[in-house]
Parts: sequence; structure tokens; C-alpha cells
Amino acid sequence: MRIAAGIVLIIAAVINIFAALGYLGGGALSSAGGASALSKALQEETNKSGQQLTAEQSAAMAKIKQATDNAPSGNALMGFGAFLVLTIVTSIAGAVCLFRGKAAKFIVVAALLAAGAEIGGILITRFGAANVAGLVGAALALVSARSIMARAAAGAPVRA
Repeated sequence: MRIAAGIVLIIAAVINIFAALGYLGGGALSSAGGASALSKALQEETNKSGQQLTAEQSAAMAKIKQATDNAPSGNALMGFGAFLVLTIVTSIAGAVCLFRGKAAKFIVVAALLAAGAEIGGILITRFGAANVAGLVGAALALVSARSIMARAAAGAPVRA
């Protein structure tokens, strides 16, 4: 079970690499203006040309404005992306500890951070298939860490 937990944690870390890049890039884009800057530029261009917006264009502009108003701030997205980078590092290190059968307390910390990252991702966006690997990996890592602690307390060597 330790090996399976380590493999699943590594898979979740690889998925989180792409998620972290997305959150960091999306946060940077949102902080730089993002869609609100686009809608302002479109409005200014329309005003310069002297044309009035049609009903469709007005509805589209309202949707863009509503989407940007309801979106998380760029700083929050970038902060979550940085947290994911930390989680990637701890997940891989936790997987190595699982493979070796040592450092059970660190495995618990890595598993809790991995679960926290997945729950945070669910709260920011929505639940998806990518979240399953992190949650399953965290659960398996916690169970495996418990067995490592029990073996260490009994004085028995941890088998591979």
C-alpha cells in the first residue's frame, strides 16, 4: 500500500504542476487587467468609431463584465498557484518517504497539504477527475503513515 500511495502522490503532483502553472498564469493575467481590460478597450473603440452597441453586443459586454466581477482576484489565484508549487514539492518528498518506509510524520504533513490543495482547487473551480488522484493519494498516504508508525512503535523493521 505504501508503494501505491507514493505512486498516486507522484501522479497528483504531476497534475498539480499543470494546475499551478494555470493558476499562476491566470492570476497574472487577471492582475494585469484580463477580461476587464479587454471589455474597456472594446468599449473605448466603439466610442471612438461613433457606433452604438447592438443589443447582442451589449449583452455580450454585460456577460464579460459579470464574469470578471465574480472571478477570484488575480492575487488569490497566484497565491493558490504558489501553494500548489509547495504541495508539489512536499508530495514528491512524501512519496520518497513512503517508498523508503520512513518519516511517517512528514508523510502525514505531505498528505494533509495534498488534500488541502485538492479541496482548495475544488472550492476555487469545481470538482473534477484531476482532484480524485490527490484525494486518493492523500488518503492512502495517511493510512500508510499510520502503518509505518505502528511498525516503528513495535520495533519491527519496515518491509518493502
